[in-house]
Amino acid sequence: MMARLAIVLLAVVTAWASAGESAVQALIDRDTPPPGVVFELVENDHEALQTLLPRILGYIDILREHHPGIGIAVVSHGNEQFALSRPQRDARAQLHDAIEGLVRDRDVEVAVCATYASWRDIPPEAFPDYVQVVESGPARINDFRALGYRVIRLRPPGADAGQIIDTW
Repeated sequence: MMARLAIVLLAVVTAWASAGESAVQALIDRDTPPPGVVFELVENDHEALQTLLPRILGYIDILREHHPGIGIAVVSHGNEQFALSRPQRDARAQLHDAIEGLVRDRDVEVAVCATYASWRDIPPEAFPDYVQVVESGPARINDFRALGYRVIRLRPPGADAGQIIDTW
């Protein structure tokens, strides 16, 4: 019984990781990349951004290695966005430092959704300056789509993960 459970868990984790990797691989295999990639996060899990950050950083490295000029954005419009609020700065210093570095040093836009935040009584001022607070996360993603960006929705372990939303 325990062996079967371990095999199932291994299969889920492998599928989770490989789906995101295959989406990024499809982009780096192209001779002509899209203008950019937007990583979409929309989870009920407050820890999702922290969990996904190593994958996001790795994907950015891989994409920029193969396509140095590619635009990259991260749009968060679920509960995970609240990890980026000012009150969470001390408790999540490593996350905040990494996100600030992405914005400052690597030209990555990181945006959160003001509408969703307002539903939780969190004002735009609750987020630090390095995080863009946009009126609507889904609308910002649509803005990127209009620019030709490809959307990759990332999900934490145990969820469907890393599928390219847009078709070519």
